[in-house]
Amino acid sequence: MATYISVEEARKLSGLRVVLSPGVPGPWSEAAKGILYVKKIPYVRVRQDIGGENRALVEWTAQATAPVFAWDDEPPRSTWIQQLYLAERLQPNPLLIPTNIEDRSLMFGYCNELCGEHGFGWSKRLMLVHPTLSNPNVDEKSRAFSQYIGDKYGYNAPEAASAAARCAAIIGFLVTRLEQQRTKGSSFYIGNQLSALDIYSATFTALIQPLPHEQCPMPAPFRTLYTNTDPLIQAAAKPILFEHRDFIYREYLQLPIDL
Repeated sequence: MATYISVEEARKLSGLRVVLSPGVPGPWSEAAKGILYVKKIPYVRVRQDIGGENRALVEWTAQATAPVFAWDDEPPRSTWIQQLYLAERLQPNPLLIPTNIEDRSLMFGYCNELCGEHGFGWSKRLMLVHPTLSNPNVDEKSRAFSQYIGDKYGYNAPEAASAAARCAAIIGFLVTRLEQQRTKGSSFYIGNQLSALDIYSATFTALIQPLPHEQCPMPAPFRTLYTNTDPLIQAAAKPILFEHRDFIYREYLQLPIDL
């Protein structure tokens, strides 16, 4: 497992510090790590405790979750789009945000469907906690953890109940794009080169079908939690989605994943 330092230690340092959750391949965090790996940007890992109070992290970043990018004395960045733009600024090459305005708009639109509020990752998290939060008979420990996640993603029963259909629609949208690109001879979402969207797509498929244990070791409960069982999502997740994931990891990202 990778080496982590405390928030208190991190605040005394300069350079790039990245707040992550040790041992857990959260898709936003894995995408952030992937972007930094592709750009060869060095950073120090900072520990966040899932479900913990994280008081020092709140004092530093005004929120309690991961990932967070902290660069020198600039305000910490806790959203995926802020983190992507910072990485692009710190190391412009290889370029992960297209310079062409049409390609850039297209890429960010797809990225938002994956990473943004009410997007795929957001909706899948609501699906994960819905069975617990809608069951009055679950034990308090299970409810507390699900409530922690639910509070972060604004859990409400009606949205959670419709989350599977939303996830399936987004996955179908991505699959259609990959199929269109394949007919043009491209293995990427945008044009003929890697973009941030390829990285986000590769990491967010963990919420459907995690990489095998030898490539991504993780606690068994998280593997069970991440593995999709919903038939709507399963039907939408065509093989091309995982072929793309495997290509991106094989050619551009770090394997095995270091948690």
